[in-house]
Amino acid sequence: MLQGRHHTDVKLVSRRAALIKNTDSYEHPHLWYSTTEVVRALELFIAGGDELSGSSTYSYDLVDLTRQVLAKYANELFLKVIEAYRLKDSHGVAHQSQMFLDLVEDIDTLLACHEGFLLGPWLESAKQLAQDEEQQIQFEWNARTQITMWYDNTEVEASLLRDYGNKYWSGLLKDYYGPRAAIYFNFLTQSLENGHGFQLKAWRREWIKLTNKWQKSRKIFPVESNGNALNISRWLYHKYLGNPDTYDH
Repeated sequence: MLQGRHHTDVKLVSRRAALIKNTDSYEHPHLWYSTTEVVRALELFIAGGDELSGSSTYSYDLVDLTRQVLAKYANELFLKVIEAYRLKDSHGVAHQSQMFLDLVEDIDTLLACHEGFLLGPWLESAKQLAQDEEQQIQFEWNARTQITMWYDNTEVEASLLRDYGNKYWSGLLKDYYGPRAAIYFNFLTQSLENGHGFQLKAWRREWIKLTNKWQKSRKIFPVESNGNALNISRWLYHKYLGNPDTYDH
């Protein structure tokens, strides 16, 4: 979710480097360590769950480790989307994109299991500092802006401080990161279906529009956790990681 700047080698795989040679592209996906080793670490951590699940510290670390492993898997899915686009494989783009978006929703469900990974407390704590409704609206907007895109963007030029304070928080993934990714994937699909290049300015416009709307929203998010971290981590492990052939080593 972090951004880089001005990569010029089309072989460098990032969010847009496979599409355009000189853009404000994102950094390379976080793939520098072995997937097999971190999946094995999660397997062992889950195995100790029956004995340790009553510990809030264990639950926090379990959610955090599961989140990290699934985020690494999400990176691999994203690279498959880009490779399918490069090969002009519209079916592959659609399939891998949907897998990515489904995974984002599942990670959001995981994060909801522990109060340390919730968007709600961040927004509510900002609103509680206000002395009147006008301040409350302003403070919530500030809190939303800090974790998404700072307010020096134009309609087609994103702020350099986008994702400056990105978080893996339940609510933020499902309500913002997922829809943002869906916009990008839709533009990839449209590019293949219509036979034209990726519409960079149009995509930026929709991305920024989504961000501005989200920042102004007053939607309320939970401040208490929901779900059993061990049960959901086990479910996600078997759904996505139980078969070694599903991820790169």
